[in-house]
Amino acid sequence: MKYFLYLVISGVLLLGCQKKQDTLAAASIHASSMICGSCAKTVENALSHVEGVKEVNVDLKTKLVQVKYVAERTNLESLEKAITNAGYDANDRKRNPDAYEKLDKCCKIDG
Repeated sequence: MKYFLYLVISGVLLLGCQKKQDTLAAASIHASSMICGSCAKTVENALSHVEGVKEVNVDLKTKLVQVKYVAERTNLESLEKAITNAGYDANDRKRNPDAYEKLDKCCKIDG
């Protein structure tokens, strides 16, 4: 009986300690101001620093950024802000003008 009780308590404790599975979400963000490979790297880097981002794929042809992220740790607004703070437009959000000025000449639309 003592052994059985020990097993039951151990099982309950182990189940309680299991890590909750993260819920992954996906977003597709239109970054119309990206024009070169350097732009893509900058956007990838900016998003990789957002807590909860698991994967970033940039398609320069379509100017789409595909992001997989943990929904409990970030959201679409935070992803868009990371892109705009890097100097690029993101969906309907306009780029941060100060960040845009710091971009390489090849990354500027009028450059």
